[in-house]
Amino acid sequence: MKRFSAILVFLILLARPAISDKPPKDSEFVFARVQFTEREYRMYWKEAPWHHDYPYSDEFIVHMLSDLTNVHVSRDSYRIVQLDSPEIFNYPFLYFSEPGFMALTDKEVSNLGEYIRRGGFIMADDFRTAAFLGGPEELEVLRYYLKRAVPEYEFVRLDVQHPVFHAFFDIDTLEMKPPYGEEIKEFVPQFWGLTDPHGNLRLIANYNNDIGEFWQWVDEGSKPFHFAALSVRMGINYIIYSMTH
Repeated sequence: MKRFSAILVFLILLARPAISDKPPKDSEFVFARVQFTEREYRMYWKEAPWHHDYPYSDEFIVHMLSDLTNVHVSRDSYRIVQLDSPEIFNYPFLYFSEPGFMALTDKEVSNLGEYIRRGGFIMADDFRTAAFLGGPEELEVLRYYLKRAVPEYEFVRLDVQHPVFHAFFDIDTLEMKPPYGEEIKEFVPQFWGLTDPHGNLRLIANYNNDIGEFWQWVDEGSKPFHFAALSVRMGINYIIYSMTH
């Protein structure tokens, strides 16, 4: 892997020692990226939105999880899974890129609801205000499908006191500059969560933000290092929370 010359800096910055130089053959965690049905996207990108930042961001966070925690994870523990497939139920953590482009089928909505009710955890990342692309308000797109999938669950804005921000690292602020879009007044990062009837977080949404973008480009030095480091802390917290709740 060629994107990890900055790992040592991260280890110092994040103040967590590496646990093992030899990851086990069997992984306790798999970073599962979800492929789902989308609305038209060719006017924006050649690449499908669900695929953005793959595989670099996925590889990076898996390496960070291996280096910074006690989780036994192999360095190739990332997969692509289809939302309409029963395979999603094999993974307690799912990553959705660009949920603002969702155009889910009935089967995908059904699987999404069943996955959440079974206790799975979802990280929804890389979506934004309508002012950025001139399309729909992407938070409302996600809200619409969550309401269809699990109408009994509550989708609310989170603050820094939520346990997910203290699951491994203690994060003291949610104020950060996104990796793009700062020229748009409405583009201010927010964090939203879907909570089950027992108070456990089942989904976290990084709205007006792109944590995976930070992960992809951190080793290139093209993003502010302070916020790139914060994005790693957040990702590790999300994963640890998903494995302990």
